[in-house]
Amino acid sequence: MSNLEPRVSKLEWQAQDHSTQLERLHSQTSDLREELHNINKSLLQIKWLAIGGAVVLLGESLGLGSLMKIFGV
Repeated sequence: MSNLEPRVSKLEWQAQDHSTQLERLHSQTSDLREELHNINKSLLQIKWLAIGGAVVLLGESLGLGSLMKIFGV
């Protein structure tokens, strides 16, 4: 029985250490989720900028630029 107390103490210490590690992992997961959200917003901006550029180039190639000048837009 005397051998049991150090083993239980060691298990309690390990459980405390695992709890601390889990708290750090949850914090890192939250930070990573926020960073991924920011990256996604940047990629969406790049996508819409590219789509806008493609629409302008398509419009110019179809002659819509001169049509816009005629209407004064």
